Amino acid sequence: MPEEIRAVRRPKNTVVVPSGSGYRVRQRSGCRYVEGRRVPIEGGYIGSIVNGVFVPDDPVKWTGSTGRVDIKYYGRVRFCDTLNGDVLRMLNRHYNLDESKMIYCMAMIRACYPGTRDYQMEDRYLESYISEMFPGVSLGKNQVCTELRNLGKEYSRIRAFMKARVCSLEKNDILVIDGCLKQKHGRIDTLSQVSRKTKHRKHRDILMMYAYSLDLFEPVCSKIYPGNMVDSRAVGDFIKTSGITGGLIVADKGFPPSVVMGVVADSPDLHYLVPHRRDAQPVIDHDMYSFDGTFMDEGPVEFKKVRCEGFWLYSFRDLEIAKDQEEQYLRDHPEGGFDGELSELRREFGTVVFQCDLDIPPSKVYSIYQGRWMIELMFKFYQTDLDFDDTRVQSDYSEIGSDFVDFLSVLMGSRMLNAFHDTEGMNDWTFKASMDFLDRLKMVRIDDSEEWEMNRIPLKDAELMAEIGILNRPVVPVEVKKRGRPKGSKDTKPRKTRSDKGVPKIPEN
Repeated sequence: MPEEIRAVRRPKNTVVVPSGSGYRVRQRSGCRYVEGRRVPIEGGYIGSIVNGVFVPDDPVKWTGSTGRVDIKYYGRVRFCDTLNGDVLRMLNRHYNLDESKMIYCMAMIRACYPGTRDYQMEDRYLESYISEMFPGVSLGKNQVCTELRNLGKEYSRIRAFMKARVCSLEKNDILVIDGCLKQKHGRIDTLSQVSRKTKHRKHRDILMMYAYSLDLFEPVCSKIYPGNMVDSRAVGDFIKTSGITGGLIVADKGFPPSVVMGVVADSPDLHYLVPHRRDAQPVIDHDMYSFDGTFMDEGPVEFKKVRCEGFWLYSFRDLEIAKDQEEQYLRDHPEGGFDGELSELRREFGTVVFQCDLDIPPSKVYSIYQGRWMIELMFKFYQTDLDFDDTRVQSDYSEIGSDFVDFLSVLMGSRMLNAFHDTEGMNDWTFKASMDFLDRLKMVRIDDSEEWEMNRIPLKDAELMAEIGILNRPVVPVEVKKRGRPKGSKDTKPRKTRSDKGVPKIPEN
């Protein structure tokens, strides 16, 4: 090391070391003992010796990341908002604008990101483009829990919202009413009760009553009851408090005709279609299993229609269902296949008998009841795809508020599911696969500004997203090429034959 380099003034506890064609100054960070001797510990470089002068290095700037999200998921929330803008407007009629946005955002997050817990809602809000669509919404755990509890306390607003939904329907709309149990493990409320269906499973439930529109293919209104209440007990209160005064009520065998008739008696515009038990007395008195007509709208079906005092009876026998039921009976009873019991049951295989206060074609009655299966699919969608199989709250007020948000999420999810089924290329996808596909569309912040741009996706994906309505259809010029080589592109100069390749040329004499 040259003496003039070592003599340059520099900070204490440093040493000069050669580095390439120059000299670097390294700091000593301490000492350690090695075999009884103090050996210095070398640290990092702090500067250089340039033209006989110590030049310190520029300090490393630590940016200190603030966690600001510059890439936000766009596809799911934009698609959901496109289909459900009327929900926010309806909420704004019963709540102020800020609270309406908060309820709307909570419902949208639960619909777009199934399984999201309350403590995860703020992260979903910040990581998706919903935070740019509705900025300034507080969705921390404490704020969400407080809002759900306050929603339940002001139940009259929820009831008014459900009534407004019902009033928006036409008088001749077809409504399917049914109940579904939902697990509720809270011990400090009154809604969590042991139901007759789950008393052996050692957990408690609540009863959810829903009205589903077969014209709109979406839920219309809902209400929750204690889990130990049967559907027939809750249906009267549900229709009354929801303000259902018109349309056709379609129920299942859990609702006795006498109960439904008493519910609709005070509403002249409200009608009913209820199935009877196969051994009910009106079925036997009118010999409803002696069919006198057929139709092929839903397959080969036999029917009978009888006018009674104040109502009509409709009976049907689907031959395909009867075949499957008889085949299953023979599989379950391989030894006694042709005894007297089979002869009695054969008349009832594939049959169903309805009571209705309207005189309508039998084929339409059967088609309406076939559509009743849609509410069962909605309950399955509710519990599995949206992951609402349990409540995850404790008090009555929180449960009422959380169930209201869940209803909005099911409404949003049903509309998205219907749109997927109507889109060619996505109609056979699962709901999860369709939502995962929408995650490919993101928004990226432009440099350090507040402007955003969309990420680049393949043309095929862009066309599919344009078909469901969240992108403008991409205009990409497609060059149509003719088959074959373009005219004049082939070299016309004479070439050697293939046999001449590799053969040395013989010089001419």
